[in-house]
Amino acid sequence: VGTTAAAVLCLALACGAAYASGAASSPPLTQRVLKAGEFAGMKPSKPPAVVRSVAAWAQGNKSWEARFRKEGFVAGVGEQLVTPGNSNRYGLSLVVELSSAAGAKAELTWDATSNGPWQNFKVPAIPGAIGFEESGPGGGGRNVGFTIGPYAYVVGAGWQGGAKNAISVNTLRAAALLLYHRVNGA
Repeated sequence: VGTTAAAVLCLALACGAAYASGAASSPPLTQRVLKAGEFAGMKPSKPPAVVRSVAAWAQGNKSWEARFRKEGFVAGVGEQLVTPGNSNRYGLSLVVELSSAAGAKAELTWDATSNGPWQNFKVPAIPGAIGFEESGPGGGGRNVGFTIGPYAYVVGAGWQGGAKNAISVNTLRAAALLLYHRVNGA
């Protein structure tokens, strides 16, 4: 189960890496991720930082690097979230800037169909959003991904140690919706 949760976080990082781009007047990428307290009491493990190198974003995975280049990677922010007092409950908030809306949508599709098997769930309040999860008796992970123009976003949760540490689908949807509303008008 620890492996499953780690795989979910790795996938979310990979997914986030391939997401999104915008105008010079739009908020910086560091403002396009969740803030402390916006998701199940979690907080960032460190301040968000922009990664502009596709090789660094792909973390040594050459196939991811090739895909990100093809999709037009510009930059990304991958924010690891932690739950104070509970190391078995964690999350992430990612945004990736790509050169086009089509690149962002392609990456979201890849994220939601790779490294599974995933079970999908609906995210009705966010147009075009995809919910995908994998869980078992010891742990799991849930993600909501959406795009806005050339930006791709993933909000994810992972847990170990059983259902008592799980983040509910509704809590995840609420955090993703909060982020969506913040960045949608940007």
